[in-house]
Amino acid sequence: MRILCIVLTLGMAPWSYAQLIGSRGIVNSASYVAPGLPAGSIARGSMFAIFGVGLGPASSPPLTAFPLSTTLGGVSISVTQGATTVNAVPLYVSASQVNAIMPSNAPLGKVSVSVTFNNVKGPPSPATVVNASFGAYAVNAAGFGPSLVYNFIPGAATPLNLPNVAATPNQYAVLYGTGLGPVAYADNVAPTGGDLPTKTEVFVGGLAATVTYHGRNACCAGLDQINFQIPANAPLGCWVPVQVRTESVTVSNTTTMAISADGSPCKESGNALAAPFLAGKKLGVIAALNTPVTEDVGLAAAATVTSDSMMITFQQESASPLPPFNPYFSLPPAGTCTAYTPQGDMFDGDPFPLSGTTGRFLDAGSSLAVAGSLGNRTVKRATGNVRNFQPLGYTYDGSLVPSSLFLKPGSFSLTGSGGADVGAISASFTFPTPLTWSNRGQAIRITRSQGLTVSYLGVPAGQTVVIFGGGVDLPSNATGEFVCVAPAGSSSFTVPATALANVPATRSNLLQSKGVVYVGALPLASPAAFTATGLDTGAIYAGAFIGKTVIFQ
Repeated sequence: MRILCIVLTLGMAPWSYAQLIGSRGIVNSASYVAPGLPAGSIARGSMFAIFGVGLGPASSPPLTAFPLSTTLGGVSISVTQGATTVNAVPLYVSASQVNAIMPSNAPLGKVSVSVTFNNVKGPPSPATVVNASFGAYAVNAAGFGPSLVYNFIPGAATPLNLPNVAATPNQYAVLYGTGLGPVAYADNVAPTGGDLPTKTEVFVGGLAATVTYHGRNACCAGLDQINFQIPANAPLGCWVPVQVRTESVTVSNTTTMAISADGSPCKESGNALAAPFLAGKKLGVIAALNTPVTEDVGLAAAATVTSDSMMITFQQESASPLPPFNPYFSLPPAGTCTAYTPQGDMFDGDPFPLSGTTGRFLDAGSSLAVAGSLGNRTVKRATGNVRNFQPLGYTYDGSLVPSSLFLKPGSFSLTGSGGADVGAISASFTFPTPLTWSNRGQAIRITRSQGLTVSYLGVPAGQTVVIFGGGVDLPSNATGEFVCVAPAGSSSFTVPATALANVPATRSNLLQSKGVVYVGALPLASPAAFTATGLDTGAIYAGAFIGKTVIFQ
């Protein structure tokens, strides 16, 4: 339970500027789902976080015994709609972050939230209050990755679920979060047990689990606990996605849990990088990607933009007892989908949260040389040797600019002189013939509540089909994204409604939205290997991803 306490009280470094709530700075304190996405509202009775500057003291005083006060460290929070104002219950206060409980009697709909510190009331900031919208806590306190879920063992301790402390199918588990809905008693008193009236469903690897309890945890005001039984046929793996749906409509952030057949450490036979990544090995990962995207939403005539690029990273995770998680390496098991809900435009180069490294990047030199049948390319390494994507070539239908595409089916060589941490590199790889997305023409308007079925053929031998995509709501600067790994040997896959639930609907003004789906394949289980001094594992992934712009509704 120590991890739970750390996550619930996590603060940020203090600021010293004037008091101000950040733009779209009011979020569920567990999920951090971006405002503007379907699960981005604040539930009655839930714990929420306010980010900004000058919001409170340099450090938070401890909470007093129940009943909790509506003022903490000189900070109070008001929630207003028209002539109605209610006071939130502060749980943690600092200069840059305030955590509080949204009152169970808060008005539904659009509200204004204001923070008062030392009798100075700051300007209001908008938020939306709903009856229920669950957010699950993650171990990394970022709203995604390994969940704050505990394996239930009768008559024994209840350990935190980790890759080396995996749960088993049919086992019971305890999930913590906030947002199951209001309570009938005051929010500042010790919680009362019992199921809340909100309909609550749990999905493990896309499969419905049996929920045995969904209500407040006795320890903490605003903290919800869901007890559930893992489905007997749950997928096995280190990052099995877990989602909670409330009121049959709103789907939570997606977190993950480790599941193995017998409770031993999890395994990912279909992901060659999983074991060395979790073990903190020194990794060198290179991806060569060809991406043709058909753009036809809002255009008089469809056109295809094709780009070649390389992703390069040399890194090592930290030796922390908590498991590392990285969206690029921590893929869901075959047959399942995960989802992300960050602020920003993830389809226009914005950095994905926590997609760097928990340890350090390795210096492998300033460039790599790639040679193929169309000549040579030099790929520059970013200053500081961070992960980087570098363009190799480009073409656009109808453009007068000559094609500079470089990646085509065939053999390639890759060389580099190395750097301070990684020695010289000499490797080769084969770029495969792309698969065919056979029903791409039907992917125009996607009804999220009905899921999305994609069909494909000609999958290269030894490659795994990956489907990803999502949408961006530009006015709210928020992205809803899904990533799915199809089963080996499949010819179609259906992205479930739960994975699409937090993709924002395309606006009537198409210029205010982005929507895209990609279907491709990579050798996830058996990438081309390379060796270099200073590396434990070197892997090259080559493949094509066929994209298409879409409308989500």
